[in-house]
Amino acid sequence: MRTLRLSFFAVLALVTMGACSPQETASAVGGADNASQPEPVCTSCGVIRAVNPITQQGDSTGAGAVIGAIVGGVAGNQVGGGSGQDIATAAGAVGGALLGNTIERNRGSSTYYEVVIDMETGGQQVINVPNAAGISAGVPVRVQGNTITIR
Repeated sequence: MRTLRLSFFAVLALVTMGACSPQETASAVGGADNASQPEPVCTSCGVIRAVNPITQQGDSTGAGAVIGAIVGGVAGNQVGGGSGQDIATAAGAVGGALLGNTIERNRGSSTYYEVVIDMETGGQQVINVPNAAGISAGVPVRVQGNTITIR
C-alpha cells in the first residue's frame, strides 16, 4: 500500500510539473497569428517620389533657316527704299533665318517624363515614360523592367 501511495504521488507530481511548463501554441509553430515574422517585402514595389517632364530638342537640318532667310529677305525688301531697303532686306534675311531654324527645332522636339520611384527595398529607380497620365507623386506602383503599373 505504501508503494502504491508513493507511485500515485510521483505520477501526480509529474503531471503537475508538466502542466506548469510552457506550451507551444499554434502561432508559435507557424499558425496564422504569428506576429513575430516580418511582412514579406515586395522587391518590385515602390512609391512615386517625382514626375519630371523632360523636353528633348529636335534636330535642325538647316531647311528652316534657308526658308526663313528667303521669307525674311522678301519681307524686308518691301520696307523703305534705297540703302534703307538694302538694310531691311539683310535684317529680314538674318532674322528670318534665326526664326526659321528655331521653328524647325521646336517642331521636331518631344517631351517624355522621368519618374523617380522610392523602392520598398530601399534605393530609388528612375524610369522614362512617354505619357504621365494617371501617375503623380505619392502613388504606389509596381515596376517590371521599364514598365510602371499602379497598385
